[in-house]
Parts: sequence; structure tokens; C-alpha cells
Amino acid sequence: MRAVTLRTKIDEKQGFSILNQEGKLHATIQLNDHITLNPAQQVERVADETIRRRILRVHGIPVQDQSFVIRQYIVYVYQTKVLFMYRSNSAGQWLQKRAISTSYQRVYPSTDKTKEVQNVQSMAIRAVYALGLDYAAVLCGVVHGKNIVIRKVNPSPKLNSVMMGSFEKAFEQYRDTQPIDIPSDKVLIGADPEFIMRSKTGNLILASKYFPLRGKVGCDAIWLGQNRSHKPLVEVRPEPTSDPRVLVERIYHCLAYAARKMAQVPCSWLAGAMPYNGYPIGGHIHFSGIEPTFGLLRALDNYLTLPLMMAEDEKGVRRRPKYGYLGDYRIKNHGGFEYRTPPSWLVSPTLTKGALATAKLIVLHHQKLKLTPLSNPDLQTAYYKGEKDSFTFWVSLLCQGLKDLDDYKMYEKYLDPYFEYLQSGKKWDESRDFRRAWRLPPYRDGYKPK
Repeated sequence: MRAVTLRTKIDEKQGFSILNQEGKLHATIQLNDHITLNPAQQVERVADETIRRRILRVHGIPVQDQSFVIRQYIVYVYQTKVLFMYRSNSAGQWLQKRAISTSYQRVYPSTDKTKEVQNVQSMAIRAVYALGLDYAAVLCGVVHGKNIVIRKVNPSPKLNSVMMGSFEKAFEQYRDTQPIDIPSDKVLIGADPEFIMRSKTGNLILASKYFPLRGKVGCDAIWLGQNRSHKPLVEVRPEPTSDPRVLVERIYHCLAYAARKMAQVPCSWLAGAMPYNGYPIGGHIHFSGIEPTFGLLRALDNYLTLPLMMAEDEKGVRRRPKYGYLGDYRIKNHGGFEYRTPPSWLVSPTLTKGALATAKLIVLHHQKLKLTPLSNPDLQTAYYKGEKDSFTFWVSLLCQGLKDLDDYKMYEKYLDPYFEYLQSGKKWDESRDFRRAWRLPPYRDGYKPK
């Protein structure tokens, strides 16, 4: 596939275009010496329909092989944004006949907040990311049960002049707003890790019975059974800060507050990926002051989530791919975003401190972090299956890549023990009360993060 360098507007007037002679977007574009969009290797993989379907299915993304759908959407994706979306006008029955065409009407996801449109937008972005692309046109279908399926992904779609202008603007903005390094104080980091409380008889204790919906320690929005007021997951919500060390201290104070509140309730506190069957939990990390690009999400997947998997309890694989899938993020009301892929690292202070310090380093210097083992379909499969032996070599290289960053010394007190843990072969035990590791009551008071 031909790589095209995006030039200035003056150069474009001299005959340069991001479109080929057929009016299609070039499949691969080189923005500058550091940034390539839609790497040629990934484009070649997507061209193979068997590989494309395999990758999407491994990521838990539904793929439809048959022709019947209720409605179709064509979604033009650039990284985490939908530039254009169109919905078919015809009723679903006609789609049973391949020879019959249909018309489409433009949809605006920014104003059309219906659940279907938002789900289609999310699934299209997720498919482009899973395939290792940065832009593509995605054909989505709405099938029985209002489920969304991916029908086609085209990294070189045909564009009209309006579309071409939007893509050019998006490319230029990305090229001009990607610094090699970001000042530490420009990015705030926060978190809302979850845990579960289990009674001595092995039953789930409802978080909503003891904690409010909001607050520094509250209950997650997920509910148990038909009663929406029965919420089982506890969520820790420290105030964000620019310093991950301060964030760890705030998490400890939140946990100490929760321990005092639960002092008279005999139970175990469990963290990890799925410490109680059927209830996956996460260690979501929030960022403000930076937008979620595919490059940043891939760096977080490879340098944070992948090494952390090496210490995961073997039962944690059950969380994936419905939860814990690669590149899982959510835009937040505070203007930043939430990275949702990792499990709950509350299992120990060592993992908590290391995960948060690693996350901050990645966000500040992700342009320098070039290793992407998870771009390999075989290693993606290994990640979702929890096959740790496939990554022993890679984790050593990933950790070294972080150690080579100039800012590593700022957090080496947190990161050296963390990397040692990840490469030692140790794994956490999701059935163990993590209050012991934090020295919280009923075990021992007085632990303070250092």
C-alpha cells in the first residue's frame, strides 16, 4: 500500500491530495517522520477477510456473515472520532436481497443521542482500533435484539469533497498537536478502582447497603437482579492530582474511611479482575488535560495493561473480552477520559503505586514508546486467553522502555518494586482480603504509602 505524506495547503494547491486517482482515501498516510496513520502491515491484514473476522471476534466484536439486517449504518471513523455517519432509509426486509440497493441519510451522533446511534458509533470506533487502523469506513448492521454487528471495514473509502476536507483537517490537527513530551503538571490523573465485599458464608454483600451512590467511596451504577437499588460493587473515588504519589495517598485515605465504616461487618474485601463469579471489576484510570488518541490508547494497552496481566490471578481471564478489552475508554464529563481496560489493581499497594505511576509516564511520553506487541493478532489472542508465557520476553522490553524515559527517576521508588513483581512470576490471589496488604482493620492500622 502506498504511503502518502500530508503536505501543507500550498502544496495541495500544486496538485497534492489525500485521495488517489479513484477518489479514494489513501490506505496509509505518513504525517511526518514520527507518525504513520494506518500502517501498511495492518492494512494488508484487514484486506484478508478471514484475518479481519478473526481479529474482531477475538476482541469480542460481533461479525455478521449473512445478509439480513434491520438497518445499516456507514460510519467514517478517524481515531476516537466519528466524522460522518449515514443510516439506511429502507426497511430491513429488503436487505435479504443482495441485488437491491438503498439510500442513506446523514446522522449526527453529537445531537442524536439515541441508544442505537451511540452504540453504532462506539462499535465502529472499537472495530477500527481492534484492527490496528487509525481511520476507515465501517459498515455496521443492526440485527435482531438491537445488537450491532460489523459487516465491512474499508481503510480506503471513496470520499466526496466535504469528506475530504474533514479528513484533511483531522489529519493536520493531529499532526500539529502531538508533542514528543508533555509537561507533568499539564495532565491530571485520577481513578475509580472497584472492589467487592464477600460475607463469611461466601455471599455477596451489597455496597449500596453501606455506601451512597456518590461520594469518595460509593457504589458503582451496576445493579443486582431486577432491583436497581441493589448495587454490589464498591467504588473508590479519590480527588485527581498531577502527582500519582499523591493519588495513592488519597486512595489509602478513602480505603481507611471505608474500613472504619465497615468495622462491624464481618466480610472480605476482594479486588482483581473477577473475584466473585459473574461480577467483573476494573481499575479505571482517569486523565484530564489530554485527548484519547489511538496512539495513546495503544501505549496504555502495551505498556500498562499487558505487563499487569503477568501478575493476574488465572481466574481473571473470565473478565475478557466483554470487559477488559483492549483500548476500552470512555469520555468523561470533566473534559478528559477514562481508561477502562485494566482490572482492579487494589489487590496490593505495590501494584496500585506501580500502575498509577506507569500510567502517568505513558501519558506524558507515549510518542516515544514504540513497542506494540499487541498489534500482532496471535498475541492479541494470547492476551484474551491469558497465555502469559507468550509475553515474558516482551514484558522485559516494555519495562526497559519505560526505564529509559528521563522522568522514570521521578517514580522509580514506585516502579522498581512494581516491575520486579511483574517479572517475578508472582500472581495475586483474588480470594484474599486485600485489606491485609494495605494494613487496614481488622488486620493492622497505621499503613501509609511512601
